[in-house]
Amino acid sequence: MALKGGIFLLIQDYYVDLLLLAILIFIGLLIRMAYRFGLKKVDSGSLSNPHELNSLINSLNDIIFEFNEDKVCLNVWFNEFTERVIDPKQTIGKRLEDILGYDKALKFNNALDYVIKNRKATSIEYLSDHGTGKWFITKLTPVFDRDGNYTSRISASVTDISEQKKYADALKENEALLIEAQAFAKIGNWWYDHINKESYWSDSLYAVLETESLPDGLTKFEYYLSLVHPDDRAKYREFHLSLYTSDLKQFEHRLITPRGNLKYIKVIKGDLTNDADGKLKRIFGIIQDVTESKLSEKAIKKGRSELIEAQTIAKIGNWSWNTVSDKVKWSDEICNIFEVDAHIMARLSTRRFLLTYAYKNDKFILQHLFKNAADNPGYTCVFRIITPNGTIKYVSIIVGGLLKNEDGSLHKIIGTLQDVTDRKQIEIDYKRTENKYKLVLETIKLAAVSLDGQGNIIFCNQYLVNLLGYGQKEILGMKWVDKFLPRGTKELLGNWLANSSIPTQYTNPIVCRNGDERIISWQNTISYDENGLVKEITSIGEDITDQQKATQELISAKELAEKSSKFKSDFLSIMSHEIRTPMNAVIGTTNLLLSDEPRPEQLEYLNILKFSGENLLSIINDILDYNKIEAGKLELNEVKFDLRYLAQKIKQSFLSKTVEKKLTIELIIDEAIPEYLTGDQARLSQILNNLVGNAVKFTDKGTITIRLQTEQVDSKQATIKFTIADTGIGIAPENLDIIFDPFTQEPMFNNNHGGTGLGLAITKRLVKLHKSEISVISEPGKGTEFTFTISFKQLKKESDGPLADLNSSPMLNLYGMNVLIVDDNKMNLLIASRFLKKWQANVDEALNGQLAIDMVRNKVYDLIIMDLQMPVMDGFEATIAIKKTNPEIPIIALTADAMPETYNKALEAGMSDYLTKPFVPAMFFEKVSKHYQPVV
Repeated sequence: MALKGGIFLLIQDYYVDLLLLAILIFIGLLIRMAYRFGLKKVDSGSLSNPHELNSLINSLNDIIFEFNEDKVCLNVWFNEFTERVIDPKQTIGKRLEDILGYDKALKFNNALDYVIKNRKATSIEYLSDHGTGKWFITKLTPVFDRDGNYTSRISASVTDISEQKKYADALKENEALLIEAQAFAKIGNWWYDHINKESYWSDSLYAVLETESLPDGLTKFEYYLSLVHPDDRAKYREFHLSLYTSDLKQFEHRLITPRGNLKYIKVIKGDLTNDADGKLKRIFGIIQDVTESKLSEKAIKKGRSELIEAQTIAKIGNWSWNTVSDKVKWSDEICNIFEVDAHIMARLSTRRFLLTYAYKNDKFILQHLFKNAADNPGYTCVFRIITPNGTIKYVSIIVGGLLKNEDGSLHKIIGTLQDVTDRKQIEIDYKRTENKYKLVLETIKLAAVSLDGQGNIIFCNQYLVNLLGYGQKEILGMKWVDKFLPRGTKELLGNWLANSSIPTQYTNPIVCRNGDERIISWQNTISYDENGLVKEITSIGEDITDQQKATQELISAKELAEKSSKFKSDFLSIMSHEIRTPMNAVIGTTNLLLSDEPRPEQLEYLNILKFSGENLLSIINDILDYNKIEAGKLELNEVKFDLRYLAQKIKQSFLSKTVEKKLTIELIIDEAIPEYLTGDQARLSQILNNLVGNAVKFTDKGTITIRLQTEQVDSKQATIKFTIADTGIGIAPENLDIIFDPFTQEPMFNNNHGGTGLGLAITKRLVKLHKSEISVISEPGKGTEFTFTISFKQLKKESDGPLADLNSSPMLNLYGMNVLIVDDNKMNLLIASRFLKKWQANVDEALNGQLAIDMVRNKVYDLIIMDLQMPVMDGFEATIAIKKTNPEIPIIALTADAMPETYNKALEAGMSDYLTKPFVPAMFFEKVSKHYQPVV
């Protein structure tokens, strides 16, 4: 019944609104009549008081337009005191599409077309096109004069029907809700016809009882009574029999459904309906399943005690203020917060109680509370109180809700009061810390800025303000990304902000007021809200503009140095190639002549020629080695070798020179030196050859000493100390620091002894490549001593790995070996061919790579000796092509290019070995003989 009553009131309100709408429409018709008759009189000058017509129009909410058949607005009448999105006066003399645009004006134009064509009224209902959310109805009517003649005019009245629309929608919604309400509330309807003795149950009542029909032979009452819990059955029967006589409106009992479920049921009796004679005709009522509420009562009681406990922990209490009696009920926790007894609170009025304990400077806050609480549900204020014990506390009052009577008058206000002292103290401490933090940021010589989640500046220290060229107050509130970032970085940082993905460190330029850009390296601290979105960003940055410029200059200098180094390397490569090619002819021819048993007088000249050529080659090699070392391209190649044997060979190589100069050369080897070691014997030989060679060169009488001593030996490593001493001219003390510099010699002796001045420079760098240092002791006129120490890995005699032997040379016989020599220089071909033929090899020649490929197709070769730089096809391309079809053929590069990158490129192309021109015959034979298979 209560639900039906609510719907009735809603329907009643709806029809009241419809009545108001009808009145408005009627007033609109009156205005049209005024237009049709009265306004004509105005035109004729017979209207005695135009102000009255104005007042009448301004009393309405409608807008009335007059259009001609061209759809041009001629006149408009409206309330001038009502605010509108578009001023209606703008429409006079214009078509609607001129004001609204074609699409928005279309519905009005269609309606005007209908009226013009049919001379009948029409109306359109629509939602505002201007986003106000309001609904309107526009009624368009043809205008006729008093004689009923059509005037070719159309009037259009626009009425705001938003409220009526809202009530109509609410009515439809509540009609549906009424149907669903019983299902949600678990309510079923029943009524009993006393005259016919018939009962009616709604479908929802059957659902409550969990049944679809009655068993045969039972009335509804009998069936229902059978479901009532046995303990409640007698009381229910008593209630049922007294339905007509008792004032008891409801009764609760338990019920067991056919499915065996126990339910708590509330039976509510409605009004009795009597006939015209006052006799009982019908009784209505409802049955409601209140199982959930009953079962919840225990939980509610438990929850109430838990709530009280939680309020105590959270220091929060609730209150209710009866505004009629001006009495406030306070929960016990509020007494605890104020530290007063409940009877004291009950004795004082609300205002007096709060003002009594309020801190004197906060009493004005309470005045606002008393003034605004009744009008602002959700109103919150925080103020201080002083308890009777003198404790100052912060309390927060929240107005939770306003309870009103049926007539709309305020009845009660409810809310909470919480002790927020701890939270407030944290806020105070945080604010104090924040102020200290900002003070620190003001004193540092770094840029500091804080942004909110939208990228607005909320703090900027003086250093950054000065850098940007703005005032500190002026800069607050500006958009950081829009104002201070160059175009190229705006989108990136804007996306970081939008996606809450700010990195902790980044570097970017900023734009100053004068247009200059400064590069700042930022360190960021980001705080997030409870939803994981950026709340605040604080950034501290260092201006690295000058460092960036310096870095860029260093990069440019490095690039320039690399270009210079590459130019030097290319130059040396070209010069080496151009010098070595003719040198190969000179030295090669000399070696060939020496091998042909020359006459004694020729032998002397040939030895001089050979010595000069090898001297020139040594100079070229020194320059190339130094360049490799400086470029960091020289690496140690560790092999197994016999150090004792190596020392003996070096002594032997200088023996003839020392005999010639009548010098003594001594080799002293520590017996503790292991027999086999692992190291780069070629570079060690180069070091010792340079030092012994200098000793022989700069000593005219006396002794050259080569001493090898063990400093430390264990199972894995042997550390050897090398000493090269002489009794030569010595070095002046002031020159000891420069003798290892490139292209430097002892000034007073260089003209007499010659050389490039690179030997010691290369030696020092080779020693350093072995992770050691070389030292020198010298006295002019008495001699010089060079010392260095190198650690070698130690190997057992029977360990794996080939033993390197500089002097090992098989019989000079390549009988039956088929060799193809490829070179575009005929002199190089001649020299190489002569030596191979001397060793009984079968030799073919080709002038370029393409010819070599063709020859390999037609003949089987045991070895190919390939120049690298040739016309038509170079050695690299030719090697790659040959290896595709004959991968087993070994190919040795024989080239005047001694640069390491060329060596690597040759190996990548598939070459097996590498020999530089001019070559030593013994080395040439050694390289070739590796691939010789004796003819059986």
